Amino acid sequence: MLALLPLVTCALAHTIHESSRFKPTDIITKDVAIVGGGASGTYAAIRLKDKGKTVALIEQKDHLGGHVDTYTDPATGIPIDYGVRVYLDLPGVKEFFGRFNISTVPIADPGFQNVYIDFTTGKAVPGYSQGGQTDVGIALTTYAQLAVKYNDYYFPGFWKLTTAPVPDELSMPFGQLVEKYNLTAALPVIWNFASGVGDFANVPSFYVFYNFGAAVVQGLLTGTLLVPDSHNNSQLYAAAQEHLASDVLLNSVVSNAHRDDKGVKLVVKTPTGTKLVKAKKLLVTIPPTGRNMHPFDLDHKEKALFAKWKWENWYVAIFKGSGLPANLTLVNTRPNPRSLYAPTPNFVWTYTFTGIRDLYATQVVGKPNLSLQGAKDLIRAGLRNINAAGTYATKRIDFVAWAQHAPLQLAVSAKELVCGFYKELYALQGRKSTWYTGAAWALDYTSILWVFTEETILPGVIAGL
Repeated sequence: MLALLPLVTCALAHTIHESSRFKPTDIITKDVAIVGGGASGTYAAIRLKDKGKTVALIEQKDHLGGHVDTYTDPATGIPIDYGVRVYLDLPGVKEFFGRFNISTVPIADPGFQNVYIDFTTGKAVPGYSQGGQTDVGIALTTYAQLAVKYNDYYFPGFWKLTTAPVPDELSMPFGQLVEKYNLTAALPVIWNFASGVGDFANVPSFYVFYNFGAAVVQGLLTGTLLVPDSHNNSQLYAAAQEHLASDVLLNSVVSNAHRDDKGVKLVVKTPTGTKLVKAKKLLVTIPPTGRNMHPFDLDHKEKALFAKWKWENWYVAIFKGSGLPANLTLVNTRPNPRSLYAPTPNFVWTYTFTGIRDLYATQVVGKPNLSLQGAKDLIRAGLRNINAAGTYATKRIDFVAWAQHAPLQLAVSAKELVCGFYKELYALQGRKSTWYTGAAWALDYTSILWVFTEETILPGVIAGL
């Protein structure tokens, strides 16, 4: 009897996607089903429709936008972006905003003072970021040259890793690269973009360039980082959602799937009941962890690859009532050169003045098991320590906005990197009618993900439709 269980389970798994189990009004047939309505999924849906293809965009939240989080201050009506903040001026970016009548402008330097404090003691870290402008310029130039040297390995995606071995300098711990090229004076700048890597000193250098690569360095040095002129990043996704209309399934999750070379069938739980989405192609834009991908009928190869990821758990927030002075960014720092002066998860990254009243933004970089309450406790503890040390007088805070970004910074070990992980990962593209985009497959910057999706993924998705 027990021997029959696998056969029964297999039969149930097969029949759950059969059209006969659904009312005709609950069956949605499209060219492409897209899972995840963040930057990559929203862009792909719009561009596929531009090309005359039909889409169903499935998003678990009640709105599109992914890591875009905007809080509107009720006292002033001013929007504050506390998730995604800036865009790179890459081909197609201004045009994508423009199609929704949104203009972009270079981001303005707020001129806030950076203060480097050990949030565990509340004390300022003497000597950190004290290098002269000449030293910083030399170190940053050297870093920029390295970023350009290895740009083909990570921009706009990791395709070169499918045909070429990983260079030693990309797999070595970043601390060794810093020592080899005397990059210490540039660490405050690099850390500002790569704080999510986890263990800054020991992470493979590949993932530091992933966060602060040539395109980002160029945008920083040339002053071409962009924001919408409304200073409201949610505006773009609201417009895209309106444009896509009924092609978007919000508050919806895939509960089961069948994928093969002939197409895909997705069982989707929605607020109006369970739907069957039938499509010729599937585009997955959510982080491809084992847990996220469990409903997608994974085979052994896929399960093995997705199980290798390590990731961080980010929380972003806005709080009020701290008593901190205006025009400051307090940066969590350690008085330890061996750690490259950086904390390791779990930690609060910064407390940054928003420019509005007494509102401060903050970010917590955590291990996968860090809870919301744990993140709040870290934020409050850091402020208490700053007060106790006499660095700044602080008071009890109230949180006015919260968001969780997880899984974030998907990465593998140096060993997996060298042994061809990304070659195996990219071999999944197009397999079983399934394509992938998003931050596990390219650099986690909206502009780069749009370029990656446009140039390297959509042609494969469209082929044969």
